Amino acid sequence: MALAQGHLTPLLAVMADGIGEMPLASRNWVAAAANTLAAETERRADDLADLGTFALCEVAHNPPAYLRAGAPLAWHARFEGASVTVADGELPTGECDLKVEGDHSIMSNLARIQHHGRDPMVIAAAQTRLMKLSRWRVHGRHADHPGLRAVLRSLHDAMAALTLPRFVFMTPEWVSSARHILSARASSAKYRDALKDVTYTFSEEFTDTPAYAFPDGAHGGFWVRCDRGGISVGAGPLPREHEPADTLTKGAYAAVVPVGRTVNAALTDDDKAEQATYSKTAFRRDEATGQLPVTQSSPSGGGTMPAALGRVFLPLHDELSKRTSGELPADYLSGIKAEWSTAQGFDRRPDYDPSWVRYDEFDIYGEPRT
Repeated sequence: MALAQGHLTPLLAVMADGIGEMPLASRNWVAAAANTLAAETERRADDLADLGTFALCEVAHNPPAYLRAGAPLAWHARFEGASVTVADGELPTGECDLKVEGDHSIMSNLARIQHHGRDPMVIAAAQTRLMKLSRWRVHGRHADHPGLRAVLRSLHDAMAALTLPRFVFMTPEWVSSARHILSARASSAKYRDALKDVTYTFSEEFTDTPAYAFPDGAHGGFWVRCDRGGISVGAGPLPREHEPADTLTKGAYAAVVPVGRTVNAALTDDDKAEQATYSKTAFRRDEATGQLPVTQSSPSGGGTMPAALGRVFLPLHDELSKRTSGELPADYLSGIKAEWSTAQGFDRRPDYDPSWVRYDEFDIYGEPRT
């Protein structure tokens, strides 16, 4: 299938521009949705006059730990003709005409799909892929009222641009968020002049990737090439034409996933202590080989990252952590080392049970497990 805008996947091709600022079903997101729905129901009051009542609720499980929102995030809306009330929290199933439950990461990416101006065939392909990535609990059915359908479609498109995507760590789709952040900052008036003489190559590469995220066995990671202020950001290992890297981080994928999801600005002292304990255990030398699971080096001998480029990178870790999905490799694969497989409180709720939202018989791409 030919993809709109030259994007790598159908999902990226139909997502709203930018990378959003609000986690799905967070308080700020619900407040924005309430304002949007109020304006849209007023605009379409005549179309909704014969609606009667309708209540919908969305419940998103395994939200990011840094939000400290508990097990699920949820929001609901109650319509009475052309009047609507919106609030956060879950409605009892018996009070809902439609209630949908799924994984927060998958629901976030579905919420990012924008219908206006996008190819319907590509939208359908993206939705089909996402729907296969999670189990779903659906109670009731979608509204068959044309006025309500139009209102909800307008809400969806308005919120798509505001909603944070949440991609699997170090996949090409995840790298798209890094590309947006770095290229936008490097080209801004605040930073571009300081970068005009900077040439530097940064690379992170992670081996032993899980098949659910890298079905072709490719290494995960991303690389950044700054060439006198021009920024290129690519997925996977650094291409040979850009070798050697000035800064290279290389290691085992599963070891870094929890740390790669930390929003450092939101960590409590207890979180920091737990992260330090995890890192001490997970990143120690292998007793048999003496090798560290993750190493950092400067193959070029070029030394540390120039300060001007470092300022462009400064928010990258936290901003990408917010946009990283919530699974662990151990959710899909057996045999992950114990110190890498247990959910950490600083990363996600340790009591979260992923089994109900994950296919037991299929992998993350909906293909039969072998």
